[in-house]
Amino acid sequence: MFTVLALLAAALSPALQAVEAPAAAFVTLGQTDAGEQFALARVVIEQAGADCPALEPTGGGQARPMTARRNPDPRHFGVTVCEAVYPTHGSRLRVAGSSVRLPAVPAEVSRLVVLGDTGCEPAYQDGCNASAWPFAELADSAAEPTSALVPDLVVHVGDYNYRGTPGEIEIKRPGEPARKVQVYDAGDNAPGATCKLSGPYYGQNSVGSRSPDAWPPWQQDFFMPARRLLLSAPWIFARGNHELCSRAGPGYFYLLDPGSDLVPGSGGQLACPPAEAAEPLVFRRPYRIDLGELAVVVLDSANACDQGDLHQGHFDAQFARVRSLVRAASAEQAIWLLTHRPLWGVNKPEDDTPQSDLDASGKYLVIDKTLQTAYAREPLPKPVRLVLSGHMHRFQAIAFEPLGELPSQLIVGNGGVDLDANYPEEPFAVDIGEATAVGFGLSRFGYLDIALHGRGWSGRLLNPAGNPLARCGSARTGPTGVCEPAGN
Repeated sequence: MFTVLALLAAALSPALQAVEAPAAAFVTLGQTDAGEQFALARVVIEQAGADCPALEPTGGGQARPMTARRNPDPRHFGVTVCEAVYPTHGSRLRVAGSSVRLPAVPAEVSRLVVLGDTGCEPAYQDGCNASAWPFAELADSAAEPTSALVPDLVVHVGDYNYRGTPGEIEIKRPGEPARKVQVYDAGDNAPGATCKLSGPYYGQNSVGSRSPDAWPPWQQDFFMPARRLLLSAPWIFARGNHELCSRAGPGYFYLLDPGSDLVPGSGGQLACPPAEAAEPLVFRRPYRIDLGELAVVVLDSANACDQGDLHQGHFDAQFARVRSLVRAASAEQAIWLLTHRPLWGVNKPEDDTPQSDLDASGKYLVIDKTLQTAYAREPLPKPVRLVLSGHMHRFQAIAFEPLGELPSQLIVGNGGVDLDANYPEEPFAVDIGEATAVGFGLSRFGYLDIALHGRGWSGRLLNPAGNPLARCGSARTGPTGVCEPAGN
């Protein structure tokens, strides 16, 4: 009898076989080169080479098969990432054989959640316990806020995996002694503020590395704590510098990047080339997500050096593409730019920061220099109203005077990683070109809850308990820019 039952089970299609609690399931959004919007369902199965489940309409109907993405490294990624083109007309599908229901893709967005820099640094965050690393609490709060409103969209500004992306690694190659090297990070790991590579390209995925990108840190840093929020709404995933090919790039392109072989014109499934290759870097082409009155242009700034001109020609071309995407958007849309590294972020200079990199007062370093140079050569049209970023491990809000000359900048790098000290400590005014940037910052864990009002918006920076730390809005003016502390 056991043999008969086993044969019957083996004959069942993957759509009918039980799926024991997928490691993750979510919907991500993208755009083809021809401007067509698409959505993809992704389901992560905890076994390399596993059969993919089907997706079934929640109200019954024809099941959709899922296809396995190419695994970049089955030895270190013992999972199967399954995907299928997902409906964009508001219907929901569930993972066959499980209780997992995927979210609907809305035609319009009325509320969204923005968060970023969510991973954990165990050495600085007490081994990643919840009190020192509250990302899971933040994610659960965003998925089920006290207002009982669920988001229509989740935007992650990048840097998902910190515990698996050390800045220094050990390389051991046959016939050579083990040695420690700095990981390529677009110049950020170079000595001083020169933003130039200090030697050969080394990365976690170099030959002989003892710290290759792998599934367990991705699971621990992102997929486990974000499990409920992943199922609450479709996501837009920005790529951060911790997702460079020298770091967790292989996992990013396998798990999160919207490129897919199922969608012609999406760029296909990207993969990191060998670190020893003549061209070891990957630059994702900018794209735009249209959701009713909101358009989000996504820029891959992972390789954009904070201080210097590394890859400047590439980012000049990226901004030319951004300009074309902005021009092609509807005049009725609010257009936002999503980039992990901020276009404007007010930072504390290091002792060896060149005076030429500072503002006119000599007190502030305004990053990102690569993006600012590209912007000066290919300025964004004025309809771009907001820039969303992370990278700096704190919250910062910036608006420009005269109002409307430049888009406002929100930096939401306080989603879980060990926080930097707030700088400047008080509200600030910094001259940038012919405009004055005014704003303030906070070094507190939180996420942004934003409501849309036509082409305007209002929002709150919320702490892990769901209590407001700051209130923001496109119509706000004053010495703290588009946001102000909640106590004001």
